[in-house]
Amino acid sequence: MGLSPSAALATLPSAFAAACRLSRTEGELFERCRAALVRRFRSEQIWLAVAAPDQGVSRVGPAQGFDDAVEVARLPSGETEIVVHAEPLVAGEMRAVAMPLALGLGVVLELRSILLDRQAALDDAVFQLRALRQVARLLSSVHSSEETEQLILDFMAEVFFAWWACLYRPNGESYTSKVFRSVKDEPPCLPIDRAALDDALPTGSAATGADDVAVAALIGTGAELVVSLDAGAERMAILVLGPRISDKPYGRAELELAGTLSFAAAIALKNAELVEQLHSAATTDELTSLYNRRALEDRLGAEISRSLRHQLHTSILLIDIDRFKVINDTMGHAAGDRLLVQIGGILRQQCRALDVVGRLGGDEFLVILPMTRPVESRVYVNRVLEGLRELERRHPEFGHCTLSMGVAESPRHGTTVSSLLAAADAALYKAKRGGRNAVEVADD
Repeated sequence: MGLSPSAALATLPSAFAAACRLSRTEGELFERCRAALVRRFRSEQIWLAVAAPDQGVSRVGPAQGFDDAVEVARLPSGETEIVVHAEPLVAGEMRAVAMPLALGLGVVLELRSILLDRQAALDDAVFQLRALRQVARLLSSVHSSEETEQLILDFMAEVFFAWWACLYRPNGESYTSKVFRSVKDEPPCLPIDRAALDDALPTGSAATGADDVAVAALIGTGAELVVSLDAGAERMAILVLGPRISDKPYGRAELELAGTLSFAAAIALKNAELVEQLHSAATTDELTSLYNRRALEDRLGAEISRSLRHQLHTSILLIDIDRFKVINDTMGHAAGDRLLVQIGGILRQQCRALDVVGRLGGDEFLVILPMTRPVESRVYVNRVLEGLRELERRHPEFGHCTLSMGVAESPRHGTTVSSLLAAADAALYKAKRGGRNAVEVADD
């Protein structure tokens, strides 16, 4: 005797709901739903077939016996169609509840679709939280501007899985590429007209896609996401991302995440600039922009330690401008300051990349020449003297400007900062007493 319709459906809704809750894949979902039908109608000869436009027809059920099965129910669910087949012996019982059964399976599909959408939204939220945590780590550590630029570019490119990324920084009348990376051989980013881009993408604008015609015309072809990194009213940078490796478009969620991350990235850039400015103020002479006395003594100490550790030679030049007081007294202190800047520029221009130039105070300068003996320092001295002759031709108002120099070598003349400076100072005053405009080496 067959089951009544109400008895046949008695436990199926809860069984379908459990299948929906426990299944990780759509295939597993249909397997569980079919198992519930097998238990209820006490027959293994039951099949579920699902037809989808992009996936064709997939069927779950035993491999044998389908040729004799008959269709019990058919129900469209969106673009998907569900078909239930069963052996003839139980088909009659199932037909009595065919429509409610198919509707129940349709509801299961709808519920699963909702669950998948919510899971995707949850995954996006978790991903965004992780991304924000990484940015928080970036903000909590101090990096140089160059390091911060590279970190931001790498981080954003990886978050959005972009084939290429370019970070532009303001530079005069244009935005120029500071950092670029590409998985493929993409061409480097060309400069962008600053005024035109600021007009098309004002400060505070949200991240925009390639569909913004005005921005796309300025950025060029290939870009798919443009993000403005603004710290308040100040635009710190422009980030441009190419297509995603997954071929997925930048949707609303990506645009919102980019906007959230852009503010944190802009603050990181601003912090890096402020830290560099503070460091520069602590180590740089305000007038000449050379190293100040504190920074010079730190660098000299490090060079002396290295010369002792590796048995190297480090020479220093203590330099004084001859009759500098006359310039101040006759032309004024403003003119004296201009001369100090000019002399400092000559000393810096003529040194090597590893050399260190700074102003000790007043009209005294110090030049540190690593891996250099006093006799070798003469090459640098000659270049400086040539620079002075050029200064006299360009600025005749300063008259004939000369320098007195004292040279000392570590470890020969001293193994500490104070002893080496004292040796160079003694040599400098020997040059002064000898008539100025001279170079003297410290006594052994």
